[in-house]
Amino acid sequence: MQNIKDEDTMKRTIIFFLFFTFVIVTGGYSQFDKPNILTVQAYNSHDQVLPGGSFNIAIVVQIAPEYHINSNTPTNEFYIPTVTSLDSVTGLSFAAPIYPEPALVKFAFSEDKVSVFAGQVVIRVPVTAAPDITEKDLIITGSLAYQGCNDVVCFAPAEQTFSLQLPVAPAGTNVAAVNSEYFPSAGSESGSTAAAETLTADENKAREILDKGIFYALAAFFLVGLALNLTPCVYPVIPLTVSFFSAQGNKTKRKVFVSALFYLLGIAVAFALLGLISGLAGKQWGFLFTSPWFVVVIALIILAMAASLFGAFEITVPSWLLTGAGKSRQGVIGALVMGLTVGVVIAPCAAGILIGLVGLIAKTGLVFKGTLLFFVMGLGLGLPYLILATFSGLLQKLPQSGMWMVWIRKFFAVLLVGVALYFIVPQLDRIYDKFAFLTGILGVFGGLLLGFLDHAPGYTKGFKLIRALVGIVIMLLGLYWINSAINSKPSAIDWIKFNNHTVESLVDNEKPVFIDFYADWCAPCKQLDRDTFSDDRVVEKARQFHMLKVDCTKPDELTSKFMETFQVTGMPTLVFLSKSGVVQQELREIGFIGPQEFLSSMDKALAAE
Repeated sequence: MQNIKDEDTMKRTIIFFLFFTFVIVTGGYSQFDKPNILTVQAYNSHDQVLPGGSFNIAIVVQIAPEYHINSNTPTNEFYIPTVTSLDSVTGLSFAAPIYPEPALVKFAFSEDKVSVFAGQVVIRVPVTAAPDITEKDLIITGSLAYQGCNDVVCFAPAEQTFSLQLPVAPAGTNVAAVNSEYFPSAGSESGSTAAAETLTADENKAREILDKGIFYALAAFFLVGLALNLTPCVYPVIPLTVSFFSAQGNKTKRKVFVSALFYLLGIAVAFALLGLISGLAGKQWGFLFTSPWFVVVIALIILAMAASLFGAFEITVPSWLLTGAGKSRQGVIGALVMGLTVGVVIAPCAAGILIGLVGLIAKTGLVFKGTLLFFVMGLGLGLPYLILATFSGLLQKLPQSGMWMVWIRKFFAVLLVGVALYFIVPQLDRIYDKFAFLTGILGVFGGLLLGFLDHAPGYTKGFKLIRALVGIVIMLLGLYWINSAINSKPSAIDWIKFNNHTVESLVDNEKPVFIDFYADWCAPCKQLDRDTFSDDRVVEKARQFHMLKVDCTKPDELTSKFMETFQVTGMPTLVFLSKSGVVQQELREIGFIGPQEFLSSMDKALAAE
């Protein structure tokens, strides 16, 4: 029996490494030879927008021949879904995007059929305008996040932006339907409603299972839960289970079995709760990963488990939770809490498999039945852990198993760090200030570890209090950095990139010139981009300037000569030229300046002759 378990563990390990090798290889391949997979263009359903009216926009994706992208509901949790995001616009309210029916196609890199989009894809978004709109024109901006593939390999996730200008007409104006080829009817609204009520292929499969009877559905989803144990981000929980129950002491097999039952119950309850929340929200778990905050929470839980396996602390149940429970029930409560925690970590692995059921629940209101199916699926997923927990004591009694188990724990801790990176890295493509984001995660995790998770003996009560306060401060700083990184955005200024320019070529006697000498290694330069050049007031006023950026990271001969012309000795160096080309020495700055000070310099440059 032990040999069989070892072989299963080895198989899962091999699968895990093969998967990460695949991601690394395909990611590396895309860096050197990234093809032009698609173009994105947005269209409006009417020629004008009326205050208080409703209309649709169509995001038309034209995918190049021989390529495809994953659909918004991929059939595998490791495939990146296509996600349409729209930036908020004052006066407009966006409904959820409506995606077309995907195709199920078999490719060389997959054993099963893959849900994909190919050719021309039209994604429609219903929009409602507020009755008090006063602007003459509105601009909608957004992005399409996707993963492109050909018949052999998938490329790294990418993102395409789009924009659409909408003229606003006075109330009572007659508006005409346009771009009818992208909308189901001239009115467009009725077509959107009909599209939203249709079921996808995955949802129809879930409906077929439910139509065969509740007992058939329960058995089917129990087996699906068992199958989830083959997914890579599930099996690192194995050593956590073994170490948790091995630390329970010399209990009878009956007591260990009862604790293991509650451990299983915790996994199933966590699964059911996540399914219930997802169903009521009308979104699949996979879409939760579009929120950086959700990813941060999952990553922190996984990193905490990895730290525990490395020996930083032992996973125990908080004393406040055990107060009044009595020692006889500590094992039961501890197992339940541990099961809930493990269930939260495991559940996202089922995102791709549960797409149909979650969508069906959201559209038909089968919340109770769906939650029951999620619960039963959690029981199927947790059954192997019930067996593992019950016999974890036997594993500890193997000859010379002590150091072997220590090494295995550290091995799985490394894998858990890899799983955390697997969740974090995709977010970096969507976050402008990557350093602040990663530093924030480190801060929150460091604060938790240093302030609360370390239970080593020898700490006095006074030091524990100081330790907790320091941990809270570090965590708050981490949360601040994460929030700043998530909300940071690249400068919207229309920069001119230096390309062998001369002063004469920049001056046209109509606009003054601003020159930003920067370098990639320069921290104040990044702060300028993040805080000053992204300020809406600066962006607006920059339209009255010729804005030139000069990259001094590795200056070539021409760049060096241009730097010498303006006597650049530090980064960043900020230079203003008048409309006639005269350097405004009194406005010259070296280092970071805030938005208000920069706006003042811009006003002075505009006033100069």
